[in-house]
Amino acid sequence: MKIKYIPVFTNDIEKQVAFFTETLGFEVYGKKNLLPDQEGILIKTNSPDFFIVVMTDPDKKYVRSQIIINSYDCLSDYYNLKIAGVVFFNEPHYLPMGLGAEFSDPSGNQYLLIEERSYNNPV
Repeated sequence: MKIKYIPVFTNDIEKQVAFFTETLGFEVYGKKNLLPDQEGILIKTNSPDFFIVVMTDPDKKYVRSQIIINSYDCLSDYYNLKIAGVVFFNEPHYLPMGLGAEFSDPSGNQYLLIEERSYNNPV
C-alpha cells in the first residue's frame, strides 16, 4: 500500500491552487471526485504517484490538513519560500527527525518543511 492523495480543504479554490502552483511550484494535473458530489483539483507534486486534492469545505466539517514536505536543503527552500511570500511560524530549527520550519497556507492548512537528517551518522 502507499498514499496517493492528500485532501486539502479550502473556502477559496483559486487562492489555494495559486498557493500550490505559484508559491510552491507544483502543477495542476486535472480533477477528481474523492467525496460524493465534490470535485477536487488534482495538484501534481514532485513525487510521480502522489497528489494533493484541493476541495471546498462549505460545511466546515473536515479538519484542516497537516502536511509534511520533504526538503533536500531546508535553509535554501525556507529562504526561497519566504521570498515567494510564505509566512513561517518559525525559522528552521532542529527537530528529532531533522532540520525543519513550519508554515500555513491561505486556508489554514499547516505544513512542516523538513530536511531529514540522522544525527547519529557523520556526514
